[in-house]
Amino acid sequence: MQKPEGHPGSDFSEFTVADLNQPDVIQNPYPYYARLRNDAPQFGLLDYPPGTIPGKDEPRPAWAFLRYEDVAFIARNHETFSSRDEMQEQSSAPTLMLVNDDRPRHRFLRGIAQQAFSPKLIEEDVGPWATQTVCAMIDRIGGGELEIMNTYAVELPARFMTRLLGTPETDWPLLRDWGNAFMVTANYTADEREQSNRRLAQYYNDAVDQRIADIERGKSVGDDLMTSFITSEFEGQRLSAEEVKRFCITLVVAGAETTVYLLGNLIATLAQEPTICDQLRADRSLMRHFLDESLRRDGPPQRLFRVATADCEVNGTLVSKGDWVAVFFAAANRDPDVFKDPDRFMLPRKNVSRHLSFGHGIHSCMGFRIARLEGEKLINGLLDAFPSINPGSGATKRQSGGLLNYGYENLSISLT
Repeated sequence: MQKPEGHPGSDFSEFTVADLNQPDVIQNPYPYYARLRNDAPQFGLLDYPPGTIPGKDEPRPAWAFLRYEDVAFIARNHETFSSRDEMQEQSSAPTLMLVNDDRPRHRFLRGIAQQAFSPKLIEEDVGPWATQTVCAMIDRIGGGELEIMNTYAVELPARFMTRLLGTPETDWPLLRDWGNAFMVTANYTADEREQSNRRLAQYYNDAVDQRIADIERGKSVGDDLMTSFITSEFEGQRLSAEEVKRFCITLVVAGAETTVYLLGNLIATLAQEPTICDQLRADRSLMRHFLDESLRRDGPPQRLFRVATADCEVNGTLVSKGDWVAVFFAAANRDPDVFKDPDRFMLPRKNVSRHLSFGHGIHSCMGFRIARLEGEKLINGLLDAFPSINPGSGATKRQSGGLLNYGYENLSISLT
């Protein structure tokens, strides 16, 4: 196999979708995406959905779609391309909510989630806490050189989840570890990963059972997402206790893992592109554009799986009923047919809102407000506290444990 020399124009004609899981590709997949995107979609990607365990679960070969037009088409056509993940269902991992549900059940679950994820909860109740928490974290940083990923970037999202769900804030290291194992990025053994999934499930089994018992006894409980999942109704129905537990798990594995990489990528852009940093300092109204452009160019989520429910055609490619399909949102976000000069960070970019990092169609991410709030609070806090944000002299390395997320394992920065 011939590998690219760091840009999409390199000749590596022997590269196939089966090679996407190599560690050096996971660290920098975009030149490989560009090479594959120029050809017809290939079949044969072997990769793992969240929660499944390499070495114990058997991956299903899948089509890989990387062009924006194809990815959006598949994500939009939810009846032809099911989100139900039988591989995850057959594993020892808890099945995720909404992400792996189809209509009509998906409509009910999303109705409940929309009530739980109210703007009031995110912006009014949690927003001030997030500001105070970021300020306290920045006070601890104090300036100088530091490795940001394993000191601060991992902390804020996990603490955010404890606050949202109403569990002890001191448990945030547990949530971080469980999310890391579940999302198939860290280098755990198969037994360690399976044990981690069981501990995650048991934690929320206990927490939700206790909360339900407290509510039934008339005890005062927190006004948080866990309580909202238990008590909310949509069209006269409520979630079962099992569904509440799985909703909590879904939030943790996404919010305490993917958002970590988002924060790291945001900080890296400030350090590596001083012009962008200067633009933000001069005009904080560009923050929304900055977050969206980072999600487009460097968004952590790389791909999700779908399963064809009928024989169909995607832009000339014949997909058979039962075939697995991998939709690469990250590759679509750098499709030059949609985004001019796609590898460049452009602030502002006119059509940046078309990025697909939060998904597309009925399965668009319900937690986007949380991710935006965390990113905005942390970046504004850093800009307020430090006149200069630069690359550090220490080790900087992107994670290579799995293809689900694109982000840093280590990120050295210097804060003046």
